[in-house]
Amino acid sequence: MTDSRWLDPEIDGILDDDPELTQLAHLVRAARPEPSLDTRFQAVLRAQLMREAAVGTPAASQRNQRAPRQRVVRRVWWRRPSHFAWGGAGLGIALAAAAVISIMRPIQDHQVVTAGSPVAELHQVSPDHVITVAFSQPMNHQAVVAGLHIRPATEVSTAWQGNNLLITPTHRLAGNTPYTVTIDRSAAQAANGAVAATDIHISFGTAPTPPPAPAVVSLTVTALGTVEAGSQLIAGPAGSVIATSSSAAPTTPTPPTSPKPSATASPSGSPSAAGAAPLKVSRTVLFGPGGTTDLGPASSSTAISANGLRLVSAVSSGSGSQVVLSTVNGGKNTVLTTLGVPVLATGWLSPDTAVVAESDRILTIDLQGHVSNLMALPAGTTTVMFAPVGGHAYAGGAGGDGALFDLATKHSRVLAGSRTLAAFSGDGGTVAWIDSSQPIAQLMTAPVAHDQATIIPLDHPGDGVAEIALDQTGARAAIIDHPAAGGDQLDINALPSGTVVARGPSGTHPVFTSSGNSIALVAASGQAEAAILPGPPTPGTTTTLPNGAAGVLQAFVDAQTSGDAAAISALTVPSLAAAQVTPHGLTRAYVISAAVNQNGTISATARLIIDASVAHPLASFADESLTLTPGPGKQAFQVSAIAVSPLHDEPVGPHVVHLTPMNVGGVLVLQVAFDSDLRQATVGPAISVTTGDGQVLPATTVYDAERRTAVVTLTVPANTPVSLTVNSGLLDVDGQALASAFTTAVGG
Repeated sequence: MTDSRWLDPEIDGILDDDPELTQLAHLVRAARPEPSLDTRFQAVLRAQLMREAAVGTPAASQRNQRAPRQRVVRRVWWRRPSHFAWGGAGLGIALAAAAVISIMRPIQDHQVVTAGSPVAELHQVSPDHVITVAFSQPMNHQAVVAGLHIRPATEVSTAWQGNNLLITPTHRLAGNTPYTVTIDRSAAQAANGAVAATDIHISFGTAPTPPPAPAVVSLTVTALGTVEAGSQLIAGPAGSVIATSSSAAPTTPTPPTSPKPSATASPSGSPSAAGAAPLKVSRTVLFGPGGTTDLGPASSSTAISANGLRLVSAVSSGSGSQVVLSTVNGGKNTVLTTLGVPVLATGWLSPDTAVVAESDRILTIDLQGHVSNLMALPAGTTTVMFAPVGGHAYAGGAGGDGALFDLATKHSRVLAGSRTLAAFSGDGGTVAWIDSSQPIAQLMTAPVAHDQATIIPLDHPGDGVAEIALDQTGARAAIIDHPAAGGDQLDINALPSGTVVARGPSGTHPVFTSSGNSIALVAASGQAEAAILPGPPTPGTTTTLPNGAAGVLQAFVDAQTSGDAAAISALTVPSLAAAQVTPHGLTRAYVISAAVNQNGTISATARLIIDASVAHPLASFADESLTLTPGPGKQAFQVSAIAVSPLHDEPVGPHVVHLTPMNVGGVLVLQVAFDSDLRQATVGPAISVTTGDGQVLPATTVYDAERRTAVVTLTVPANTPVSLTVNSGLLDVDGQALASAFTTAVGG
């Protein structure tokens, strides 16, 4: 007789006492003994069932409605047309039922603790989430909390709701990060003394934290005074504004004009005597805190010297121009020389040498009126601009690309796509232009010292751009925008992101004041107007990393994460098989650092991650090194080299997840972000910064626990290339050290 202990009573009921089928089931089990099940699988199944039950448990009325239908179906199953078909179907159901029952029995056994969590195996958990661990029975609260570990190390507080442990991070979780919550087997103690069969692991990943959207400030303008049509504005000393043509009444005396003996003509408009009444003709004037100052005859171009003491102006005289020297305090005007052709622009080469541009050449004029030929200009030049300091000039025309000239060396380089719209920063270190060669015009910037163009994304890329201006350091741009629909507007853009930080009414000739806290322009009403800007320039990543490169870098890493081979190919040079070396099954990735090389290429590091899972309870990492190279015409970057390390398990201890160089007040500040909560006392001593030749730089380090970020303030200029090192003396809150020293290049 068959031993009924081989089968469960429920299976006996299913087989309906059919001796033939019962005998067959016994033979199968005898030939294939039931394998022992992995206890981790039991725990996972239990957790999954609990989670599904919490989400989709039907109401009692629904369960009652389904019960009769289930009983009817069961009766239909056993109406068999033949013993063969009936036996095959019944045997399959019998074995399946036996497997399910054998799995569920240990889970229901109160001698084994199991646990699960709603966040288990999820990859986009909010960083603000409270982690819940649900246990199968009442627990020993103190023992469980004592055996709780979180990787990356995270400070938490705990609370209990019934059998549920609630884990609340002290600081919000790090974004775009894999996490594993572990409770030691020996600590997972039930109130009745039962323990878990193995350590409890709950793995999940967090969603990226988007940066806060900056507010766009609406500028409020204040009238400075009336200006004539075509008048230009330049930044005067101490935050004042100079207009090249105005009939505003001066509140300070009008200076006399003293022509040089060699002059052949008088300035246009008769000068008034000192202390004269309101102006009868157009004049160059200064709008300042003390009122309106008459600086001399109206001009087509005016430039202030680097020391802020003198002006050199081009005053129309018949078919030619007079070059007039004046002082910014309204003193005596002097005609330095008269030229037979119109002057396109004026500027300064040094405190005692002015420069003027005609359509075919640039001349120098000293304070005694001596004129010398400096250099020729390209044919077709219609626009010339001089940098306020630094000895550079831009020359362009409608017929082709403009060029940047070094007035000391007379060397030049083409600014691709430029025509007639260009501007220099107040410190002369940055040049900006509108690339008109593309179907959609785009803003470009570059340091004057080397050829490294940056594409600045605009808020409305389909719009036209009429004029541009840069502030003192090149951290902000003013753009007179011609929208495709609607009226013109003034946009103030942060660079290099292109983010609009302020917006105001339209006008012409925008100019940032020398103090950097306001902007002026000529309104359509004929008034010169000024507006206070919203605070100092917002610190951002240094301008040494072109925005075009940053965008390509992020797009490439995103394509690797999604496994998009076509996108990877589109972002790389044709000869690079990047998709073949990218690990499969990535769940997330992030860029750690990027730096500009002297040859204009970009070196970057990134980390590629596969989140932990039931099959592999530790997250897997691959470290990646990338090189980005400017594409044809230097209008875009491409990934030109890639090296990916083999996948390896996450090492214990904190990790550097991002390094951001900042320009704060002209000095270099580094923000080093970590994935773990750190022991604050170990942060400063673990971080050092050196120059290229190994010289250690003095630095002040402050740890921001809320953002898990170390802020390292240096004393070198913001564009200085340095190397940052974080050594293994850095400890997280669990006392775990950085697995190995982290070193990377920054700036350039």
